[in-house]
Amino acid sequence: MPAGEIARKLVQLAGVPIAAPSANLSGSLSGTSLQDLLEDFSNSIDFAIDGGKSSLGIESTIVRVIDGIPHILRPGNILPEDIKRVARRCCVRKK
Repeated sequence: MPAGEIARKLVQLAGVPIAAPSANLSGSLSGTSLQDLLEDFSNSIDFAIDGGKSSLGIESTIVRVIDGIPHILRPGNILPEDIKRVARRCCVRKK
């Protein structure tokens, strides 16, 4: 679940999970403000919601669970130790 109130509300209103990439160009760090995104994407976005400055500039951790074993597809802010604490087992890391 996203940390931001606006993003959580969008998930709630959608009534289904939302999979969305981090707002950054491939290979670059994620922006932490609307201004960062406008600079990175210049004229290629039509609309943005400014939810304020993000406290993180790290991509989301993406995990896929296969046969009860978490597989980290993309490392991010949630660490393998965090996953192990919740899932009680961890983790295969994809390369």
